Amino acid sequence: MVRGSRCSSKETVLVLDTSALLTRYPLHQYSYRLYTTPSVLEEVRDSTSREGLELSLAVGRLAVVEPSRVYKRMVVEKAREIGEHTSLSETDVDVASLALQLSRDYNVIVLTDDYSLQNTLYHLGISFKPIKTTGIKKARRYRVYCRVCGYVPSSIGEENCPFCGSRLVKSSS
Repeated sequence: MVRGSRCSSKETVLVLDTSALLTRYPLHQYSYRLYTTPSVLEEVRDSTSREGLELSLAVGRLAVVEPSRVYKRMVVEKAREIGEHTSLSETDVDVASLALQLSRDYNVIVLTDDYSLQNTLYHLGISFKPIKTTGIKKARRYRVYCRVCGYVPSSIGEENCPFCGSRLVKSSS
């Protein structure tokens, strides 16, 4: 099942998150063009997954594209708006940014098991397909803040308050 799917006459392409490469997902079953980011490649370290990745690269099955800063800013802005910015990694931002960038010309489906990334993609209007999980059931918005001093983070991946050191909390809004 593809969540957030839009009907379109555009060609469909897949954007791969790290989980699509680590789980040895049967990518060969798709005739779609495959894309990923340099930051995803850096996260693939085990020899078995690396071997499959290198084969895909060698036969030209997988294109590696660095997303534009413009799209990165758009993704970070949307993530802040919905309260996912502290849960996303830089790689997650890259994957969502590449998907958003490619969505100008293609119907994009992102393969990922990351719930925060799925939620962000949903809010961006980009389709996704979970790999080994059930995926998110519905879109959510969160409020992220420091329970002690009220600090509201603005950076990707922030976990602790820079003022009092307390762990940031994420609650449904």
